[in-house]
Amino acid sequence: MIRSLSKYKVTLIVIAALVCFFLWWNNSRGYNDDAMAGIALDAGIDQSSILEGEDASSKLEPSFNKYVDSWSEQGASDTTDFSITLSSTDYEGISESGTQIVSGLGDQPGQALALMDEDSWADYSFEVPEDGYYQMGMSYYAMEGKRSSVVRSLQIDGKYPFFQAKKLEFQRMWKEAGKTWFDNQNNEFNPRREETFGWQYREFRDAEGKTYEPFRFYLTKGKHTLRLQAVREPAAIGKIDIYSPVKVPTYAEVASTYEQKGYKKTAGQLIKAQAELSTLKSDPTLKRIEDREPLTEPFKKDSIVLNTFGGASWRTGGQWAEWEIEVPESGLYEIGARYGQWFLNGMPTQRTVTIDGKLPFKEMNEISFPYKAEFQVAKFGGDSESKEPYLYYLEKGKHTIRMEVQVGALGRMLETVTDTTRKMSLLGREVIQVTGTNPDPNGDWRLEQNIANLVQRLQLMAKSFDDTIKGLYELGVDKGSSEVSPLYEARDVLLSMSKDTTSIPGRMLQFNDLQASLGTWVNGLSKQSLLLDYLIIKSPDTAWPKPDAGWLARTGTMIYDFTSSFTKNYGGIGNVYEDEKVLDVWVARGRDWVDIIKQMIDEDFTTETGIKVNVNVIPAQQMQVLLLASTAGLAPDVALGVEGEIPIDYAVRNGLVNLEEYDDYDEVAARFRPGALIPYKYNNGSYALPENQNFNMLFYRKDILQQLGISESEIPDTWQEVMDLIPILQQNGMDFFYPHAPNNPALAINEFAPFLFQQNSEFYREDGKYSNLDSPEAMKAFKLWTGLFTNFKISKQADFYNRFRSGEMPIGVADYSTYVLLSTAAPELTGWWGMKPMPGTPQEDGQINRSTGGLAQTGMIFKDTDMKEQSWEFLKWWTSADTQERFGSELEALLGVEARWNTANIEALKRMPWQSSDINAILEQWEWFKEREVVIGGYYTTRHIANIWNQIVLNGKIPREAVEEGVKEIDKELRKKREEFGLNDAPASSSQATSKGGDSP
Repeated sequence: MIRSLSKYKVTLIVIAALVCFFLWWNNSRGYNDDAMAGIALDAGIDQSSILEGEDASSKLEPSFNKYVDSWSEQGASDTTDFSITLSSTDYEGISESGTQIVSGLGDQPGQALALMDEDSWADYSFEVPEDGYYQMGMSYYAMEGKRSSVVRSLQIDGKYPFFQAKKLEFQRMWKEAGKTWFDNQNNEFNPRREETFGWQYREFRDAEGKTYEPFRFYLTKGKHTLRLQAVREPAAIGKIDIYSPVKVPTYAEVASTYEQKGYKKTAGQLIKAQAELSTLKSDPTLKRIEDREPLTEPFKKDSIVLNTFGGASWRTGGQWAEWEIEVPESGLYEIGARYGQWFLNGMPTQRTVTIDGKLPFKEMNEISFPYKAEFQVAKFGGDSESKEPYLYYLEKGKHTIRMEVQVGALGRMLETVTDTTRKMSLLGREVIQVTGTNPDPNGDWRLEQNIANLVQRLQLMAKSFDDTIKGLYELGVDKGSSEVSPLYEARDVLLSMSKDTTSIPGRMLQFNDLQASLGTWVNGLSKQSLLLDYLIIKSPDTAWPKPDAGWLARTGTMIYDFTSSFTKNYGGIGNVYEDEKVLDVWVARGRDWVDIIKQMIDEDFTTETGIKVNVNVIPAQQMQVLLLASTAGLAPDVALGVEGEIPIDYAVRNGLVNLEEYDDYDEVAARFRPGALIPYKYNNGSYALPENQNFNMLFYRKDILQQLGISESEIPDTWQEVMDLIPILQQNGMDFFYPHAPNNPALAINEFAPFLFQQNSEFYREDGKYSNLDSPEAMKAFKLWTGLFTNFKISKQADFYNRFRSGEMPIGVADYSTYVLLSTAAPELTGWWGMKPMPGTPQEDGQINRSTGGLAQTGMIFKDTDMKEQSWEFLKWWTSADTQERFGSELEALLGVEARWNTANIEALKRMPWQSSDINAILEQWEWFKEREVVIGGYYTTRHIANIWNQIVLNGKIPREAVEEGVKEIDKELRKKREEFGLNDAPASSSQATSKGGDSP
């Protein structure tokens, strides 16, 4: 045996070494929780930056937490036994316009003051008897508006006490408009949600749910003035309450009274309130959804059943839903829920739970739902292992249970990360002031001598991340959760920099990327999703329901679903008609979007016209599916969601209906900006209609530019003014942003187009036969575009949203998605940012040419259709203002403001729930909306514009040489494609204006 083993001695040693190496690697590949051990930190170290006084955040109001901490450090405390109620009509002053006295609202007699228009306001005077903290709340009646929640700002004695006071949110109330409906495949669909009007009461509290309790306001003894100002949506004020902070008793205090009051535990009761049957909700995005877990109630194996509530859409602080339950006897009950919480890896989510409008005890402010990749049963008041959940006294009869999204446990941690990220931003700007924007990585910059307390500041920032990591673990976050890794990475990078400060100049890109990832992390953790199957109200002696099906049942369901997938039609949406004359519409969008379209078709279009429609969903961004179907003779009648470059591909192949053949085409085309129709024109015809439009705008931080001595009236209108501003920004460690997508060359043409259009030039000449990029105007446009990156050294790639928030890029050009982000995920900047049309080029007549386009999706009719007139009726209906408005409203109701529909229909856009200042800026930009012409072979233009940028900016090539090389290749491909399609002697386009895209080779 020994002899046999010695024969394989080397092999065994190698195997043992590999095993040891694997064990060592496996144990060391994680993050080190003791990374801060041995690092001595002096708490008295000055962490301030020399830029602190110049930092924009010094002008912003403090957060609520900092506000309270500051006053508490000065000895402030809660007042007691004070309450005063102000009637809305007893105002001291109101704005000159936008207010209205109303009466007869809901069940409340008498009159009330309504703030109807944006920026309308009302002032109220009141007195308090002593210095200290007070809380406030008000009753309100949300009036008919644009479906968004009501937003008001609050000033006390002419100032915002903290930035959250600039955005107090008051939700509307929504309910289902009837019962769910079923298609002819027995799939269940959500009913429409409709608003229900009535008086509500809400304390002034954080709109994002990042504090457990209503706001505390520090007031000195005496008279004060309170101003409520409308930010969004009309609403009437009933009364305003100002009172000493309410002390909510703990469970122990409440439970101690049960025996004194003679409350007894009930027996034998088990009530399930199905979550999908919510009676009222704060947001139309909250809806029923399907879950395929076998124990989910109810469950159907052969069709879609909407058997759960919430999910990914029930995630934003302040969103609530309520359910009505009825108990058969008075007594003590336990309450819980069957839920799914697999949205934040390893991270618990929270809800505030009230019963009949009241918080039963303090702990109900923070009911936790731990993470697990399967269904669980939550026992309110104890974890899944607890034997002692809370007891709740319920009188016999009906009760209402409300659950509201709460992020309070994470509030201070998220704020700490945001503050530390800001410190990183300031430190980065200090480094840039020493090294410049493009430092020599081998230079001896002596950062420690030039930046005070550099090492200690890096270590303290690392410690704040380390403390946050430990706080998350104490909160119940699973060790090793991927949600924590950005904090580990930031901590370790900061520690590494502190150990070797000479490496900092060469790592600034990594340093900036960290800030962007931390900003994304904060936004992600602010979203607390939860899926509910049912609420449980039970007697203490009754067993809790089983949380999930066994592995055998789940496996059986998975196998059944798999085998069914070979015969089930997943493309068809809603009612599917067979063996009938029916219009076939394909939509290249997500299934949620297509569900809305199909429901609108069935309810409106088919009802009005009698035309039956089958709708099929095809993958977005996979337009080759349409090409293959058309080639095979299987094309639909109508296609929606088609990328803007595609229609001409089909038109040149005689595959589309020329829409100008219809008598009322001009009337329909008038719904859109003339420049939006350019890409769909070919050979004196028009082959598609735009559905939506993107747009670029100039975003700017009012506070920072004011600090630099630039008022709002001086925000750049021209590119020359931008170039005058950039050096001022860079001298202060800041930068201007212009979009560039290095990993997506197809976008380069959109980035270049504004400069070309504003020089009154085009991409092509002689009806698309030749490229026009070598014209003098185009050369000037190229030099202006690339000069931003070569002469002015603006960043070639950046996360504009996060760097805009941090103040590093206080001004820049960005698209619609940035507007949505700033509107929904940057509460601290409320009132401190604005947008206006993008910079342009002065013309001889004094106008500023701001021409630019935007990526569009289109609708088109295939020529093989045998329902030509019906197809046109459908396309007219779909692009009409009423239909587009309803689709936008339904979409926003389903997916939230993040999915706001940027319709191409001008009238519909005006009806969308934009703030008036924003929509005015957008419409002003749309006056210059202009797309680029699509020609055969134009994909080479897209490709070579990206190459030209790379050659000039990255390789230092002379612009003229780079452009001429590109134009040579473009012209070669244009000639080749025109020969292929026999177009050498035929006009390629009726338009001399520019448009976007090209066909695929």
